[in-house]
Amino acid sequence: MKKQLICLALAGTVMAPMTAQAVEVANTGIDFYGSLRIMLEHAEYADDTEYKDASSRIGLKGERDLGEGLKAFAKYEVAVNLDNEGDSIGDMRYGYLGLSGDWGSFSGGKVSSPFYDAVGYYGDYMWWDSAPVYYTLDGGSRIGQSALYESPDLAGLKLKALVQIDDADNGEEGQHQLGANYSIGNLTLGAAYTDAANNNDIYGLSASYSGDGFYINGAWMDREDTGSGIDALIGVPSGKNLYTLGLSSLDDDAGSNDFDAVILAFQRSLHKDVLVWVEAMAWDGTLYGVEDSNVINVGMNFNF
Repeated sequence: MKKQLICLALAGTVMAPMTAQAVEVANTGIDFYGSLRIMLEHAEYADDTEYKDASSRIGLKGERDLGEGLKAFAKYEVAVNLDNEGDSIGDMRYGYLGLSGDWGSFSGGKVSSPFYDAVGYYGDYMWWDSAPVYYTLDGGSRIGQSALYESPDLAGLKLKALVQIDDADNGEEGQHQLGANYSIGNLTLGAAYTDAANNNDIYGLSASYSGDGFYINGAWMDREDTGSGIDALIGVPSGKNLYTLGLSSLDDDAGSNDFDAVILAFQRSLHKDVLVWVEAMAWDGTLYGVEDSNVINVGMNFNF
């Protein structure tokens, strides 16, 4: 209920007519933003076509200059569900505040995962079925009840370190993460480590290269006592269009959930804030508990 009231208040403030109140909000330096996304999904294994939300979200973010090179910043973002006629407010995606300076930044709350930023991001470049290995091995994308340090740019090297507070309500007690990216020219390399619960530590590497009219990304991940695999893709921008081909392969330690997947996607920019896209994935083996099947998605995104 509290989340509903907060989001309704935010929407009422921002979506109101251009009155003194709206001008006052605009002058606070707080940005209201969001991305509304819908799609149709046809799954062969279910022999069904469904209307779905495609990870819509709204949020607030801003910063304050405290002087002497110090700034305070904050961000609050929640999921919204466009396929539900009832409760359309989802879980908090981000919720943190912190301080930054020449030395980097510290923040606390629900923050971005260093493992995702250093490794998972580079496989998660399509719209819906991106990075099936990363999500099968559960590398995480946002980590709650955490403290995060991010270094400044050190001649192309950026470091991140996260400590998650040990709490009885936290499913990943005592989690620690380290992530690093190094960029030189058109090449970016990444590495990350997670000290996860139940001794299922996670290791990852990534590489991204942007060429003349194309880019290539790859992410390798290994979770102890679970499995290892790679998500890789090539993208070819052409005017307002983007064509992508993805390949993923998981070697499951138990031998029962191996899979090989192919993903094809097309994106068309109708406006800098409006996208339409289609994505198809087919796989051999067992992916997300489903054996030898395929899925086709058609979607639209409106960003603001």
